Amino acid sequence: MTDVDAGSRDRLALAVLTPYRMATTEQMHRVTAPRVHIEQTRRRLPRLREEGLTERITLSQAGRLRVWFPTRYGMQLACEWPEMRGRRPPKTVSDPTAARLRAGHALTVTETALVFLEDAAAAASR
Repeated sequence: MTDVDAGSRDRLALAVLTPYRMATTEQMHRVTAPRVHIEQTRRRLPRLREEGLTERITLSQAGRLRVWFPTRYGMQLACEWPEMRGRRPPKTVSDPTAARLRAGHALTVTETALVFLEDAAAAASR
């Protein structure tokens, strides 16, 4: 059983990570809590890992960049939530080696989505 609170930013982080498949700590911060200090996100992601909901790899060639991805259990849990029902869960990354091989493309896709989200938010606030 997991301690992910239904109304928490932990739940939001897992809900974001599930369809994106992979994200850096900074990318997760930009989408889940951009108005607070990044340390909150840095504490949140390891908690999700301790719960068995996420895993991470470190890309040494990118300055020791941490890349997060949901575990199979994390995806199963997230896909049970009402806001995620009806969505087909993406294929999971099975292990750190597979994650490293897919990281470049996956992080580019995530970054592209974030640029669209941030642009939409800026347009809405004008």
